[in-house]
This record gives sequence, structure tokens and C-alpha cells, in this order.
Amino acid sequence: MRWLQRWWRQADHYDWLMGYVKFRGLSGLVRTMIAGVAILTSLIPIALMTIPEGPVGAVPRWVTRAAAVGLLFAGLIWVVGLPSRRRSTVFAMGITTCIAAIALSCSDPGVAILVCTTFGVPAAYVAFTHTAIHAAYNFQVAMVVATVEAARLAASGRPVLAACAIWLVFILTVTVPASIQIVVHALGTDLIRADCDPLTFLLNRRGFGIKSQELIHRDRGTDAHLMVTVIDLDGFKTLNDSRGHLFGDRALIAVAEILRNQTPHGAVIGRSGGDEFLIADTTHRPQQSSAAERLRTAIAATPYAITASVGVATVSLSDVDDSAAATIIDDLVMAADLEMYAAKRSGGNRSKHADGQTAVGLAE
Repeated sequence: MRWLQRWWRQADHYDWLMGYVKFRGLSGLVRTMIAGVAILTSLIPIALMTIPEGPVGAVPRWVTRAAAVGLLFAGLIWVVGLPSRRRSTVFAMGITTCIAAIALSCSDPGVAILVCTTFGVPAAYVAFTHTAIHAAYNFQVAMVVATVEAARLAASGRPVLAACAIWLVFILTVTVPASIQIVVHALGTDLIRADCDPLTFLLNRRGFGIKSQELIHRDRGTDAHLMVTVIDLDGFKTLNDSRGHLFGDRALIAVAEILRNQTPHGAVIGRSGGDEFLIADTTHRPQQSSAAERLRTAIAATPYAITASVGVATVSLSDVDDSAAATIIDDLVMAADLEMYAAKRSGGNRSKHADGQTAVGLAE
């Protein structure tokens, strides 16, 4: 049962998957496909209202209309942009609820069972993006509705068809999404390994870019600021030349551990190559210098006779668009890099913060 416990506790896929989609430039295609499926599906309840096997009576017809509107709004969530994780959850749960309402409103159980097969759509979506809890919700709703309609079907003299229908809904809502989730989890593990620096186990530059886009996606449209910090080690080349590469590697590992311990949970930490490190995080105090100073002081306190030149740049996320996320990150890294070199030219072992105008100008 351990595998079941691991699956139940498995982390949400949404942020890293959407970050990867944006990194590959596929967000427009994904949005179009999901929005199209949801909006076109909203036509099904409208069509069912035109046949005698569909909803009969005032209440079932009003429920069907409400479900059609719900499906339409679910599609519009994706029209306006990539939704946040919370909106994505609402989208998935809403689709499931609308399908249940449509199926239960049908007067003919055979048509209702046919509608139940569309529970496979939110099941597949949840398998790609969300957790076992959301998958369990879709499965439970699907099986309850399918069981009710199968009982009606059996009572009408079609027990074999009822049994086949239950089995079909089970396959669509359990085995298919389970297979998808296994593949997505394995893909996520491989992507994490591909984006990992093998020495420090921090993100490499590619992984840093993807994860930083996830930060923007998570907090865009809020009053938060994205803060990028560039850290370059002073005296590292001398250390490498005098003590050897093995000693230098130990110093890099020690610095990586300091960055993990000194940065907030959820911050994106990477090694861009050599002795340069990157940090991205969101903050509501964009002008504070205490975080950079804390990192600089901790690095200087190591027994490796190295210090750090630190550059920081920030930009407001209030008006950031998903399509500009990669450019914003690159520009912030550039701005922080300039500040880091200014600190190094001033003698090193100090931090400098880009003024708001510089950071915003580069980000634009």
C-alpha cells in the first residue's frame, strides 16, 4: 500500500507543467485546445434539450442550461490567459460538476450514460495537472452518477448494457488518468534531473528559467515584486589554483548549502556556471537589502577564504503578462549582473541593488 500512499501525497504538477509549457512556447496552443474543448462541450447540453431523451420538465431544463453556462465560463477562463493553480482547480471541479448535472437531468438513462463518458475529460486534465485528491473527487462523482443511471438502465430491461456502461466509465475515470499520471510524474522527475546541476544539486540555468517563470505565473497581477539576485564568488579562481579543483568543488557545495538555508521556502536557486549563483523570489519589500547582506555575510564566514559580490534587481508583478515572463527574467538577471560587477569593481564582498528605474527599464 506504500505506492498508494505515495500517489496520494504526490505534489501538484500544475506549476512545473505550465512553466515547461511556457518555456517551450506552447502556452497559446494549450490554451486554445483546452478552451476549445470546454466551449464546444457547452454545446452538448444545448443539443440534448432538442431531443426527447434529453431533459424533460422545467427543473431539469434549467439545470441543463446552467451547466451549459458553467462549461462556457470554464472555457473562458483559458481564453483570458493561463489560469492560476487555484483557477485551474476550479476549472476542473466545475467541469466535473457540470457533467454530473447534465447526466442526471437526462430523461433517458442510455443518453445519461453516454454523457457520463465525458467524465474522462476532467479525469485526464486532473491527471496531467493536479493531485490525487482532485482525481478522487472526479472519480467519486462519476461513479455515483454512472451507478444511478446504470440502475435506471437495468430497471428498463437492459442490465448487460448497464454493466458495460459502468465498466466503461470506470476505465475512463481510473485506468486512463492513472496511466497519464504515472507518465507525467516520471516525466517531471526526468525534467528535474535534466534541470539540475550535478555538483551542487541546484537548478542549472535552464531549470532556473523555467522555475522562475512559475513564480511569475503564481504571483502575477498581485502587489508582489520578483527579486533576482546574482552572486559571484570573490577569490574563487585563486582558491581553485592554490588548493585544487576538489577543494574548489567543496567550496561551491558549501555555498549552495548556505543559499538553501538562507533563502525562503519556495525561492528558486540555481548555479549558472562556474562560481556564479542565481536566486529568484517574490517579495513585498523590493528595496530591502537585508537578504542580500545575510547571504554575503554567511558566505564570507565559510572556512574557504572566499567572499561574494552580490547584485539584486526587482520588478513589480502587478502588470506582468505571461508572454513576457522569459524576457523579464533575462532582463532582471542582466540588471542584477550589472550590479554584481559594480560590487566587484568596488572591491568585492558587498552587495548592490539596482534602482527601480533601471530594473523596470531593462524588464520593458
